[in-house]
Amino acid sequence: MKRLWKPHYPKHTGPLPERWISERGQARDILAAWDYNKDKAMVERMLLASEKIYGQGSAERIRQHMKDIYRERNACD
Repeated sequence: MKRLWKPHYPKHTGPLPERWISERGQARDILAAWDYNKDKAMVERMLLASEKIYGQGSAERIRQHMKDIYRERNACD
């Protein structure tokens, strides 16, 4: 039986929310690795690898997420 009324769902035109969540998780992983090793070259390699996964410009976005997470962590101190 065909529905008489179909609700209207607005089309999502913004950035995908999954990308933000994934990039934030990647930033958390890279920041944890940096806290453990303090190896800047490894962080750069991980950011370059993330460019292949998340696309162009993701390294800058992930770096900004890392800064935000670091500031949130140290805001309570």
